[in-house]
Amino acid sequence: MTSQIETSISDIASFKEHLDSVLASASTRRIIDDAEVAGAFPRSIIELLGREGIFAAKWQDRPLPALEHTLALSERFGRLGCGGIASGVTLHDSVIAMLRRFGRSERLRDVADQAIAGKAVLCISATEAGAGSDMLGLSSTAVREDGGFRLRGHKKMASPSPVADYIVLALRGIDQSHEGRDDLALFLVPTSQLRVGKAFDIVGAKSISTAPVFFDTWVPADMMIARPGTGLAVLSWGLSQERFAVAAQILGACHLALGVTVARMKRRQSFGATLFDHQALRLRVADLQARVDMMRLALDGLVANAAGLNVRSSAAAKVTVVRLGCEVMSECMHIFGSAGVLEMESPLGRWWRDAKMARIGGGTDEMLWEIVAAGLEPDFASYDRMVREWQPEEVD
Repeated sequence: MTSQIETSISDIASFKEHLDSVLASASTRRIIDDAEVAGAFPRSIIELLGREGIFAAKWQDRPLPALEHTLALSERFGRLGCGGIASGVTLHDSVIAMLRRFGRSERLRDVADQAIAGKAVLCISATEAGAGSDMLGLSSTAVREDGGFRLRGHKKMASPSPVADYIVLALRGIDQSHEGRDDLALFLVPTSQLRVGKAFDIVGAKSISTAPVFFDTWVPADMMIARPGTGLAVLSWGLSQERFAVAAQILGACHLALGVTVARMKRRQSFGATLFDHQALRLRVADLQARVDMMRLALDGLVANAAGLNVRSSAAAKVTVVRLGCEVMSECMHIFGSAGVLEMESPLGRWWRDAKMARIGGGTDEMLWEIVAAGLEPDFASYDRMVREWQPEEVD
C-alpha cells in the first residue's frame, strides 16, 4: 500500500498536494491539538506520515535527502503552529538522513527503512550536563568489549526520547589510536536498553518531549554509525540537514503568525479605525513580511543549488531565520495587545516561546556564528589598494 502511494506522489507537486491533504484532515488536527494540550510528542504523527507514504516519497531510494521535499515538509509543519511536534518530526527525519548516508550495516539500514515506514521513532542526542555544545567535552564513553562496545554515561536532553524506539548517541570512543584527538563516535541504540528519565517541563516547544537518558549497556559493532574520529564530521553533516529543516519550519511559523496578525489588524478597531489603517503598525508588519519573503527565497536558492548546502550555509540559514522568527513572534504578540499575552485568547505567547527554543536547539546563535566566522576570507588585495593608514613620520 505504501509503495503505491509513494509512486503516486513521487514528484514534488504531488508530494505537496498529498502532504497538504494529510495535514489538513480533522484526525491530524486532533492529534496535534491533543499533543499540544498534553505537552507530549505524539508517536501517532510519525506513524501517520509513514502510513501515508510521506517519508517514503521524500526519500525513495536516495542516500541523500531531496532538499525540496525537506523544505516542503518542514515549512508545512511550521505553518501548523506546533513547534514541538515540528521539531520532533525534523529530528526523526534527520536521523534517517544520517542512517541513509552513513549506515553501513544491514541493521542500520533496516532501522532507517522502519523509520521511513513510520514503524520506528528516532531521536538524537549529544548534550550532556556540563558540556552543552562542546562535543569534544563529552564524558560519556564507548569502550570496545566482546566484539562490540560498552556504552556508559548520560545525555541531559534527548527529544523525543520518551516515545522513541532508537536514539543516536554521541560518545567519546576510547581508542588509543585517537588519544588526545577528536575521538567522537556515533551509535544507534534501542531505547529499551536505556533508562529514560522524567520529561522536562521546558519553556516552549513542550510537545517535543525532552527527557534525560542514562545508560550502561552493550551494543554490537554493527550499531556504530561513525567510528571514533569521524563522529564529529558525521554529526555536523546531520546537523546541517536539521538546521536547514528548522529554518524552513520557522519560516512556515512566521507566515502563520503574520497571516493571523494581519487578520487581527483588519478586524480590530482602535481610535475609530482598524489597526491595519494605522500606518505605523501596517508598515511594521510589512517590514517583517518582506524579510520573511526574502529568507524564503534564500532557502529556495539552496534547494536550486543543493551543492550549496553545507555546514556553513545551513548554520547561516538557521541562525538568521530563527532570530528573524523571534522578532516576528514578538512583534505579532505586541500587536495583539492583551490578547497576545493571554493564552486563553490567542496562541501568540506559545508561538513566541517555541521560536525562542529554536535559538537553542540544533546549535545556539553563538555556535552557528562561529561556524560562519570560520569561513570568513580577508580581501588583502583590495585592502592594500584602498586603505592607506597614516604614519606619524608623514609630513602634512
